[in-house]
Formats: sequence, C-alpha cells, structure tokens
Amino acid sequence: MPTPIVTSLADVAPRYRALFCDLWGCVHDGYRPFPEAVAALEAFRRDGGFVMLLTNSPRPKPNVIRQLDKIGVPRAAYDDVTSSGDAAQAALAAGVVGRRVFHLGPPVDLGFFRDMADDIEGADTIELVPLEEAEGIVCTGLFDDEHETPEDYRAMLLYAKT
Repeated sequence: MPTPIVTSLADVAPRYRALFCDLWGCVHDGYRPFPEAVAALEAFRRDGGFVMLLTNSPRPKPNVIRQLDKIGVPRAAYDDVTSSGDAAQAALAAGVVGRRVFHLGPPVDLGFFRDMADDIEGADTIELVPLEEAEGIVCTGLFDDEHETPEDYRAMLLYAKT
C-alpha cells in the first residue's frame, strides 16, 4: 500500500482530536506568523480540536505567549503552549544543577529564572551567582549569538569543569 501524501491539515484533521504543533518554522519565522498555518490551526479548533504549541525555546510559557502576541499569532490559533524552558525550570527548581547557578546566556533570557509557574516548588531557592561560586550552569544560549560561537566558551567551560 503506498504512503498517502498529506497536503494540508484539513485532509487529516477529522481523524484527530488534538494537534501538537512546533512553533518555529511551522507557525512563524520568528518575525511574523505564516497565515496559512494560523488559518489551519484556527479551523482545527473551530471544529472542536485542541491545539498544543511546542517549542524548544529556553523561555517559559508566559514569555513564549508574549512573543507570539508580539509577532501577531492570534490566541484563537491555539489552546496552550509548552516549552523546553518549562521542563528545564522544573528540573532547576528540583535542584538538578544545585541551588547556586551561573547563567550562561543573553540577558533577554533572565525571565527563565524570574517567571516560574506558581506550581513549581523550590523556584524561590535558586540564586544566580558568578561562575566561581556556582554549583551548576544553566545555559540558555550564547551571550551574543550574532558575534560568538560555542568555541568562544571553551576556556570558561573547561574552568567550570575543574
């Protein structure tokens, strides 16, 4: 039996009650939403489907939703959002990397440490400290991803390893 080619969500939507959809490259390009994708998600929801947007962004759900609002993805296109930032926050609050942590990443990602969900126990015990005092490192990206590469961090990470 040949593999069917699906050309649009509408072709298969009636068979499903829920849709898990990646954000970057599927719903938006980082600057603006893809109109056809938004229309498909809205139609799926109008027909009773549940849309969960997924992202590997280090930012927690509230920050992702603010970004979606800013670039014009209508809330009518989805029911909820989950990010790798949400999972990482839960691990951080559980003490997986210690309580005193060094943040390796741009200032825009500091919300990762401030904007934790109310139901995450232990979030208030995390302290950002200089690398020399840290029990662990939380990396949300490069400090300056326009001018740096991971290689620029080799010495810092070798120091942290000791």
